[in-house]
Amino acid sequence: MGKLLIYLKYVFLVFSADMKEKRLNVHVRDSKGKLTNLCKFWIEPRIEIEYNYGFTQKELNEIEKLIRENKNILLGQLNLFYKGKRVKAIRKSK
Repeated sequence: MGKLLIYLKYVFLVFSADMKEKRLNVHVRDSKGKLTNLCKFWIEPRIEIEYNYGFTQKELNEIEKLIRENKNILLGQLNLFYKGKRVKAIRKSK
């Protein structure tokens, strides 16, 4: 698991098993470290939700907006991860 981005109350992650996926995606959990709230979004070719466990629709809308706003950062981090390079989470604040 690699943390890509920490922003607001969300942590954007990638799992090594995702390397087998045909589409790029990110997982998102709450920053409290609980996996009770976890979702997965495809980010290419278009942003769409794959699954959700625990987030409200309002939170999912916010997460999707954050993915759109930070897509270049997420793609850069994913590129490093898939090349086997160390990924250090980028922390952003509003």
